[in-house]
Amino acid sequence: MITLAVDCSGRWTSVGLASGGAVLAEHSAMLGRKQSEALPLIAEEVLKRAGVGLSDIELIAVAAGPGSYTGIRAGIAYGAALAEALSIKVVPLSSLKVFIWDMPGEKGCLAPFFRARQGHCYAAVFRGGEEIVPQAFLSEDEFVSLLGKYPDAAAVTPDLDRFPLVRECGRSVTEKEFSSGGSAALLGEACAASAAVPASVRGVYLRAPDIGPVGR
Repeated sequence: MITLAVDCSGRWTSVGLASGGAVLAEHSAMLGRKQSEALPLIAEEVLKRAGVGLSDIELIAVAAGPGSYTGIRAGIAYGAALAEALSIKVVPLSSLKVFIWDMPGEKGCLAPFFRARQGHCYAAVFRGGEEIVPQAFLSEDEFVSLLGKYPDAAAVTPDLDRFPLVRECGRSVTEKEFSSGGSAALLGEACAASAAVPASVRGVYLRAPDIGPVGR
């Protein structure tokens, strides 16, 4: 099975292609708000490197959140539209699980977290690659308290500079910028049984969007 994966949930956009447990090609870039227009070009380049055509893709995997609202929407829109055109299914992936999937320690206990709005984060806990604490929207205090319940958990984040309490709590923390597109594609293969029709895929936001100040 040839799987194309797209992850736009963080500052970096990653696209990868995998088949039979092997990464065929991948590319990651910081695109800012240009994700929607750049995604087709990046996917085309990844396919070209692998010597694969669009019609050869059998499954599409997308990071469905949590993370950047704009990025999640861009990734799902692109992945779902392409899957619809190819008459194939889409497997939605947890952005937090994608984030740790290429780490040597993913078979241990890892607690990935991303910044949300001020003083809050999106976080979960995985052991052996399986989610043991569901992803949630937490204050920094709540996340530090969660870490205290799992003494062997190592926190993993691209946003450590925004979380002083986590830095100072004495727990192991790994700073990591992004996950590879190839890793997302491999995870997509592993989760193929969860694939769904494109129109049913929804973003996982965990909180309401920021819409500016209410009232005067």
